[in-house]
Amino acid sequence: MLSNFFKKIPAATIIVPLFIGALINSLLPNIFNIGPMTKAISSPDGLNAIIDITLLAVGSQLTLARLKKALHRGLVLLLSKWLTAIVLGLIFFKAFGREGIFGISALAFIAAISNQNNSIFIGISGDCGDEYDIASAAITAIISVPIFTYFTLSMLGIADITPTSILDLAMPILLGILLGNIDQGFCEFLAGTQKYIMPFLGFAIGCGINLSTILRGGVGGFILSLLTIGAAFVISLPLDIFINKRPGWAAISIYTAAGNSVIVPSLVADLDPTWKSLAPLASAQLGTVVILTSILVPIVAGLWNKYYKKS
Repeated sequence: MLSNFFKKIPAATIIVPLFIGALINSLLPNIFNIGPMTKAISSPDGLNAIIDITLLAVGSQLTLARLKKALHRGLVLLLSKWLTAIVLGLIFFKAFGREGIFGISALAFIAAISNQNNSIFIGISGDCGDEYDIASAAITAIISVPIFTYFTLSMLGIADITPTSILDLAMPILLGILLGNIDQGFCEFLAGTQKYIMPFLGFAIGCGINLSTILRGGVGGFILSLLTIGAAFVISLPLDIFINKRPGWAAISIYTAAGNSVIVPSLVADLDPTWKSLAPLASAQLGTVVILTSILVPIVAGLWNKYYKKS
């Protein structure tokens, strides 16, 4: 009965553990501080280790036989996301200025729509997609680090680029690609690990989320979350359908926000002190976006996939 319940939840293998982790962290934040082994479960270092394993496994699926199709799908998603961030970010900035509207600054808006939790994308791909979608996560992973946001903000004249973040992200992916192409058995072995990694990844992500952040983000955080998800339907969804010839769930899946998006406002404020007064509220709002998009995007993607198949 319980397994049937989980089947009704989009990307349940990552979303259910994520919510459990967030609930535990919100109600009993120190429960895992018994010792180094239990503390690692909920620590950023533990999460990064799981992410490294996930990226290594994802990279191993990008074999030469799959390269063309996976690269095509991934680049369409990547470039459409980037185009969306530039176009909508510029419109928002020109229309409402630095301080924005509804308490949402241009900094918060751009940081939200230019970021992505690639783990959520991988989880949804495991439920809705095929091996090419999972392999394309090696491309979409670029969106999941602050460098992509910095690059977008830099193009709009707000921040400088720090390219070392790209190398840090690329290493496990490149290693996975190398190993997957050297040994087909390694590729097949890691392909089967995805469904086992996802629950642990979801739980680790959840352990870094405090649900009270939603309150600190206020109404602006709720509105920004909806704007972030809605941005998927402007450019990315049509391009995924008409260029990739896909249902469109993947385009929706990249409109989450990773936990690292929360630190972007303070980093930008360090580069440009004129943003310091807006950075704290922007960080709180992005915390809300991280939580709500992690929960809502898999649901919206799943519902869209069902709707598309019926239409």
